[in-house]
Amino acid sequence: MKPTVPGRLHAQGLVSARFDTAADVVRHLGCVQSQLHDMALWAVARRTTGLTFGDAQAAFDRGDFLRTHVLRPTWHYVDPADIHWLLALTAPRVRQVMNSSWSALGLGAELIDRGSEVIVAALADGEPHTRAELATALEDAGLQAKGTFLVHQLMNAEISLLCANGPMQGKQHTYVALPPVGVDLTYDELLAQGARRYACGHGAFRDKDLAWWTSLTLTDSRRAIELAELRPFDIGGETYWTLDDPVDADVPRVMLLSNFDEYISYARDPEDYTGFDGTVDDVMRGAGLLMLDGRLSGRWSRTDTAKTVRIVVDQAPRITAVARRALDAEAAAFGRFLGREPELVIAD
Repeated sequence: MKPTVPGRLHAQGLVSARFDTAADVVRHLGCVQSQLHDMALWAVARRTTGLTFGDAQAAFDRGDFLRTHVLRPTWHYVDPADIHWLLALTAPRVRQVMNSSWSALGLGAELIDRGSEVIVAALADGEPHTRAELATALEDAGLQAKGTFLVHQLMNAEISLLCANGPMQGKQHTYVALPPVGVDLTYDELLAQGARRYACGHGAFRDKDLAWWTSLTLTDSRRAIELAELRPFDIGGETYWTLDDPVDADVPRVMLLSNFDEYISYARDPEDYTGFDGTVDDVMRGAGLLMLDGRLSGRWSRTDTAKTVRIVVDQAPRITAVARRALDAEAAAFGRFLGREPELVIAD
């Protein structure tokens, strides 16, 4: 087990249920990766005192936390009070990452800006609108809005702080306008705040971990750490940084986590992928990650019916009797989250 595991589990809120609301979790972690919305709600609820899927979804629909492109760039949940300063920090780098894709599509600055104007106008009525409705608005304005064209037009509007996801309409995500909010922080202040928030929700980290999470350059990541006045300590010749002294927490025998859980939101090392059979891609394509003693050890998938959820654990080493009891408890917790009876299967 890596020496960082107990402290990270504590900082992440995975050792015991530390939070009462979904918004508390999102605020503490800084951001929660959420391209798979249903499973990301499990990542949030897993850290609470017992929120169900319905509870977490209702909180999202109320706007207690938002979903937008803010890091790397991919979907993340973010607290409404944090979205403006976080994007003030990350948007310039996200734009650099996306510029090559926009150029390949022929989306120059003029077309991107025009698309954002159309999206803002469509959302000006104050109502949530689906992607299909916004695509129609873009096409009516003479802009391409099929496939990746729509994706990139919306992404630009998001990182420009013009819109974010709103309440669900059935299984469809909607978009709502964001109110303009000024960010009265210097870039150095943004760097320091970003480093502190990452340390708060993720525990001990290296400079390259912060750079990976935020999309900052390694130079800016190091400056952020310096400005945040974090505490250094050495593990195996590498320097890690924390807000406070690491906590020596008990490590759960088994965890069934979302496949993009913030617990793996660090720059990854080859040794992180030696605890299971198969390839990294095989494991990451599952509905979730199987963690044994804090280490990635396999994957799991789910199949829902009206009353049950079938949980299949795969790509895992031999499950001991002790681990099986812990796995049964995890499956039961996931069943309670969904309001369905769990059926646990360990694949050969």
